[in-house]
Amino acid sequence: MAECNDDKCPVHGTISTRGHRTIGNVVSVRAKRTAIVEREAVMRVKKYARYARTKSRIAAHHPDCMDARVGDVVEIQECRKISKTKAWAITKIVSRGEGYLKEGQAKARDEKQVKRKEELAAKEGKAGAST
Repeated sequence: MAECNDDKCPVHGTISTRGHRTIGNVVSVRAKRTAIVEREAVMRVKKYARYARTKSRIAAHHPDCMDARVGDVVEIQECRKISKTKAWAITKIVSRGEGYLKEGQAKARDEKQVKRKEELAAKEGKAGAST
């Protein structure tokens, strides 16, 4: 756990959380101190007597002390407006997801793609040499 100097951290800082609490998957952590959390819901469409699957993407404050990565399941809680789009903060990491990789570790899919590109390059090299 990293040292937390963030004033807007719901655990160590001065910002208070209130209202709704929900769980979702982290889909992006590109912006500084911001994580995009996606939550899925099943809603009933009364007109068609069917169910529709929906999802919403919430911009949440990502404090320094939380090491949330893409693919993690996190708990977010409502707080005051932090910026134009952020009114939620990550309060805890529920579980690590498949998107969490340590340094030097590669996904099996990435390895397959590299192998496939090498095979195609080798085939093109042989085809170019025979003509």
